[in-house]
Amino acid sequence: MSKGRYLTLAAPSLGEVREKASRFIAHAFPIGDEDDFQRQRSEIARKHHGARHICHAWVLGADGQHYRAFDAGEPAGSAGRPILRQLQGAGLTHAAIVVVRYFGGTLLGKAGLAHAFADAAKEALANNTVVERVVLARYTVHCTYAQVEAVKRDVLQCSGEIVEADYGERCTLHVAMPPEPADGLMATWRLQGVVVNTDA
Repeated sequence: MSKGRYLTLAAPSLGEVREKASRFIAHAFPIGDEDDFQRQRSEIARKHHGARHICHAWVLGADGQHYRAFDAGEPAGSAGRPILRQLQGAGLTHAAIVVVRYFGGTLLGKAGLAHAFADAAKEALANNTVVERVVLARYTVHCTYAQVEAVKRDVLQCSGEIVEADYGERCTLHVAMPPEPADGLMATWRLQGVVVNTDA
């Protein structure tokens, strides 16, 4: 993987396995940050309010350096870690998998659970598409109303995105852009009196 790029999921997908009457339904999806993950996980939990366990794992950071695994009451290491291994094994980041388990009445044991959670996660990934994305840096741009449309156009032309816009006395745009073209843009903007701050 070239510097400044990463692999993630194109869209949400599902996978399901059955093991001794237990159902394991996996939801794989891209995420922007941990808050985005929590929103999507909450929606899944609402849809599966009758499920016995809702386990998950997620990976964030351009190099996948931030990650979590959660067993949700299953034996330690039997759910979250096997799910996480599927994400990391595929080289994915900014991605998550939530696996919902409906208990079928037969205990599977720790090894059986780990196998079933991993298989469900693997199935969801197989039903998805891996895409390459550019790492975006975040900036806050302050400009006049006369400048705002040109600034927006500049951001979009360099494959950036407008994250949020606030319109007060001046316009404040929260934007995300690839760092290299952003450096050139910021120099041009500053000459035009546009104030740019790099977000931490």
